[in-house]
Amino acid sequence: MRNPNGFGCVFKLNGKRRKPYVARITTGWTDEGKQIYKNLGTYSNYKEAMQVLNDYNANPYDIDSKTITFADIYKKWSATKFLKISNSMILGYKNAYQSCKELHDIPFVSIRKFHIQDLINKSNKTYSGREKIKMLTSQLFEYGIENDIVSKNYSSYLDLGEKPDKSLIRLPFSLDEIETLYKSLHIYRYTDTILMMIFTGVRPSELLLLKTKNVFLKDNYFICGIKNASSKNRKVPISKFVKLFFEKYYAEAVANNSEFLIRNTEGYNMKYSNYNRDKFHRIMEQLEMSHMPHDGRHTFATLMSKCKADKLCTQLIMGHSPKVLIDKTYVHKNIDDLQIEINRLEELIDYNKMISLINEKYFENNYQFLTFSSTNNLLSQKCS
Repeated sequence: MRNPNGFGCVFKLNGKRRKPYVARITTGWTDEGKQIYKNLGTYSNYKEAMQVLNDYNANPYDIDSKTITFADIYKKWSATKFLKISNSMILGYKNAYQSCKELHDIPFVSIRKFHIQDLINKSNKTYSGREKIKMLTSQLFEYGIENDIVSKNYSSYLDLGEKPDKSLIRLPFSLDEIETLYKSLHIYRYTDTILMMIFTGVRPSELLLLKTKNVFLKDNYFICGIKNASSKNRKVPISKFVKLFFEKYYAEAVANNSEFLIRNTEGYNMKYSNYNRDKFHRIMEQLEMSHMPHDGRHTFATLMSKCKADKLCTQLIMGHSPKVLIDKTYVHKNIDDLQIEINRLEELIDYNKMISLINEKYFENNYQFLTFSSTNNLLSQKCS
């Protein structure tokens, strides 16, 4: 069947050739009325050449773009993209580009799914690394579509393999481990911060970012929060199990004109990475415990559940948005309600025994606690 006028044609070259079939289109006419041709490429068989011609007529593109390589597209795309993203994202894209080295010199219009899939299959990349390659190639194909270089994003069909389970196993501290922490207060500095997280349910970063101006010892609560609207600027009651720790850190912060409640050994705001690596994990190693910093938060939730504390109060203390509409809309709790529920922890843990351990162990570090009097004046008061 004859092709429509202006559609183009496929013909076979003479001689013995690996790709003897040519797909050709008409790009214009000379003053003498002769056709001006441009070849789309050479192909191994008639069917393949005809498919290219059909694809071109379905989605015409600039023939000159046929010579633009993968590397050329990346250079054009990154010139504007990298102005809008962070350095860490730029580094991720650059690493993914290097992983695609065998594609760099291939004309971009010729790249198909199997090119990228083969590259991924042969690589020893982690799932995250394979994901970065897919992300990069998808961005380049989208750039190519926007600029009429290609008509299809082949990266959307890539198979990255099974995604590993990244869910972390959270292990609450046992009651025996909590007692061990109290017994170790005089041995390992910052052990008290672990107990502060266990008995308040705050995230490690929330405790480390807590400012003295947001700690209200007289009223027995503090204000903290990160992440979302339910979490930010929430009031958290201070459990009697850790009240003395808050008083000690507050007194030290005030004495050193510190903005933050928890400071590192140099007197500056404690960074999470520093706390996690140099403080928390070293304490865990010495005590032969296997926990992560967030396990304190999971311990709090577990203990509150065991003592049958009000679930809504637990959610509000931890900064979770209530899931039930009636709780979210119509039920209101104040700080006194939260304090009553957090005091239920005394049903599970012997408060007097823990205070006895504090008096016995904590003061061996020569800590002098300061508490608020009824007139809100700081008075030195050693527990006895």
